[in-house]
Amino acid sequence: MNALYNRSGEVIAYLHQNAIMHPDTFEVIGMTLGNCVFDPQAKVIGKFFHDKVYAISGELLAKKDHKPVSIPQYLNVTDSIMQSWQILTRIKDHVCPWVTEKETWSNRSLAEYLYVCP
Repeated sequence: MNALYNRSGEVIAYLHQNAIMHPDTFEVIGMTLGNCVFDPQAKVIGKFFHDKVYAISGELLAKKDHKPVSIPQYLNVTDSIMQSWQILTRIKDHVCPWVTEKETWSNRSLAEYLYVCP
């Protein structure tokens, strides 16, 4: 499990295998499939490469920490798998647009894409 940080250095999510988890509840709030990043509704919101999450516009949404974080003992792995599966079954199109990386941060954070449902 690795932490994902916003531009201020705050942990906004954890990446565990392909699941993106809420930092407080450890609920699955997104997925990575290949290098595509999906929100809870299975909509493509960006790409994950070079240990960074980029919006479709190419702007940075989050950076991954290389130091692994211990998996909490209370994490219910079965629930996490089921939550991940619910997102995966909604993904109907795995074709992601080309993203040209920029070094500028997006005005919108990864947390806004994942925590707030439209």
